[in-house]
Amino acid sequence: MQFDRFMPAVALASLLCPASALAHPLPKSASPAPNAVLRSSPTEIRIGFSEGFVPAFSGMEVDNAQGQAMPAGSASADPGDAKEMVLPLTGKLGPGTYAVKWHAVGDDTHQVSGHYSFQVAP
Repeated sequence: MQFDRFMPAVALASLLCPASALAHPLPKSASPAPNAVLRSSPTEIRIGFSEGFVPAFSGMEVDNAQGQAMPAGSASADPGDAKEMVLPLTGKLGPGTYAVKWHAVGDDTHQVSGHYSFQVAP
């Protein structure tokens, strides 16, 4: 086949495409951390992403073991770090296991989502 003649063009195109255009906001850190066992209720949930996200189309929630959403404010970007999503908890979490469900839309308009759990010890 004659694909060899296209290889220089493909190589040039890959150099001209910025890597950030191919990336998505992926979680880099979380507080509380996945599988953490806390001595007391957190006051907020934080997830740090690899890149900025669009707050209007991103969010998170915390559910208890029965799947009920826990009282929380609205998720937003941290004013000091546009790569951090913050969810203020408006109520105290009792002992038990909790699931953090999140979704983020990157500047590239791609949506990613995920979840993890943590515990509050009795």
